[in-house]
Amino acid sequence: MSLLPRDSWSDFGHFFDNALPAFNTRWSHGQFSPNVDVIEKETAFEIIADLPGVDKKDISVSCDRGMLTIEASTTETREETEKDKYIHKERYQGKMVRSFTLSNNVNANDIYAEFTDGVLVVVVPKIEPTESSSKNIDIS
Repeated sequence: MSLLPRDSWSDFGHFFDNALPAFNTRWSHGQFSPNVDVIEKETAFEIIADLPGVDKKDISVSCDRGMLTIEASTTETREETEKDKYIHKERYQGKMVRSFTLSNNVNANDIYAEFTDGVLVVVVPKIEPTESSSKNIDIS
């Protein structure tokens, strides 16, 4: 079939995704983990997530107990008729989730996000880390 994508040596990084699907960590239990970049800047961390085909209304960014979570969902944009038959399908439809553990040097109250052209940018402002003081514990 001439419409099937051709695998090449440039796709070698994905070889084990097809050969050993149980080891593919990006897909699990009907969820997809989007590609992200995390950049440390002088005053903040930036998390840049690719969310192709996602509408802004279908994105949720939350922070709870030191865990930042990005959730998004997509749905099928085409209606398949009885005569239609997929020959090959790679585009993901469903729920996307990615979580990050925040350290003690961020200001969770001032986190903000922007979404443009399928790319979500979450900015996590830095603060001076709180020093945990050393304390001797009496043993009884």
